[in-house]
Amino acid sequence: MRKVLKAVDELGYRPNHAARSLRTRTPQAVGFRVFPAHRDVGGILSSYLYELSVAANAAGYGVFCHAAVNYQEEIRIIEETFRRNTVDCFVTTCTTSDDLPIPLFLLDRHIPFVVFGRPWGLPMSECWWVDVDGAAGLEQAVNHLVDIGHQRIAYLGWEKSIGLAEDRESGWQRAMNSHGLATSGMNMRGPDDVETGRRLAGALLDRKTPPTAFTCASDTLAIGALRACQERGLEPGRDIGIVGFDDSIGARAVTPALTSVAQPLETAAKHTLRLLLDLLSGSDSKPEQILLRPSLVIRESTVPR
Repeated sequence: MRKVLKAVDELGYRPNHAARSLRTRTPQAVGFRVFPAHRDVGGILSSYLYELSVAANAAGYGVFCHAAVNYQEEIRIIEETFRRNTVDCFVTTCTTSDDLPIPLFLLDRHIPFVVFGRPWGLPMSECWWVDVDGAAGLEQAVNHLVDIGHQRIAYLGWEKSIGLAEDRESGWQRAMNSHGLATSGMNMRGPDDVETGRRLAGALLDRKTPPTAFTCASDTLAIGALRACQERGLEPGRDIGIVGFDDSIGARAVTPALTSVAQPLETAAKHTLRLLLDLLSGSDSKPEQILLRPSLVIRESTVPR
């Protein structure tokens, strides 16, 4: 036996998970839906998928990715892959009302799954989920701007009424209230694109009493706000402060670089995998929910070098 183990070590042998799945009849794979770019705000889901794949691989699992144009197609794919024993659990996301049928279907069929993001619109205690506290992120953004002297702090958010959008805006509102700062007429909403951020920020900047800083639901909107400021001769970091959300590649690529709220995606993925393994172990434990705190990455859009 010692000679065998020595040979295994010298050859660098690693277990073949596909062969083991055939032998044990368990696929040891996690199903995950990939989204087109317009649904992947700031590339967060792509980054999360990478971290989930790393965490799954360390536990001897793979990630089976699938694409679907709507929830009906996704349900069909989930049903088929689970029936064929391609995967034994799923990770789903739930950021809009359009996503709700997926966790409802999984719950009804008793298929193991964990939600990345809170299952907005469902009783939170019924699902296993891991999320990042968007409200806490916006509170950090407002507190930072207040610390460096800003009083008129606007908020650019999303127009669609979904839990994620409302959660982030509530953090701005709560922080502004805690500092005794006015919020009336200081928040605007629209689609998540750069032109919207530019247009909304421009409308606020052209008022008689414009804001001195912007907090935004995404880096995309923040980049638009940055452009609106520059078009009016305002220097971000000196004349005005701008804070985005997600700490995307775009936040680091623009000039000046954006201060942004970063999500702990590696930690989120590890927690997701742990919850999935708990579910698959067959334990009778109640659904677990994990809310992670983001961090603020300070750059030149609020504090110039």
